[in-house]
Amino acid sequence: MDGSKFDDDSNYVTYIKGEYNVISYASAANFEELSSYIIEKCTLMKPLAAQWADLARKAIQGLPYNGQRLAELETHINILRPELRRAALVASEHFTEEQLNMLKKQASISKHGWRVLKKPDRVTLKNGFTLVIY
Repeated sequence: MDGSKFDDDSNYVTYIKGEYNVISYASAANFEELSSYIIEKCTLMKPLAAQWADLARKAIQGLPYNGQRLAELETHINILRPELRRAALVASEHFTEEQLNMLKKQASISKHGWRVLKKPDRVTLKNGFTLVIY
C-alpha cells in the first residue's frame, strides 16, 4: 500500500509502488512531496476533528454521548497531530511565504489553523477546542 510518514529520526519516508524513499530534513524540503503529505494528513484529520468536536460539545453540555468513541477519536487525532506538526514546522522553516500560502490554500487551512498545527499539545476535553481544525 502506498503512503508516507515521518520515521523516528524525523526523516520523511514515502512508500510508492513498492519503493521506499527517505528524505532527511537536514537538507531543504521538497515542496511537492511535503505539501502532498500535509494535505493528505489534513484530509484524514478534519472529519475526525469534526466528529470529536460534536461529541466533546455533548460531553461538556452534560448531554448523552459515546465516551468510547470520543476516546478513540482523541487517540487517533493525537497520533496524527505530531506527524502533521513536524511537517508544518519543516514547511514553515523551508518554504517561502508564497509557497506556504499556496499550501494552506490547497489544504484548506487558515492562518490560525496553521498556527494551531504547530502547537505540541495533546487534544483533550480541556484544551481540544483550541487545537482541532475542521
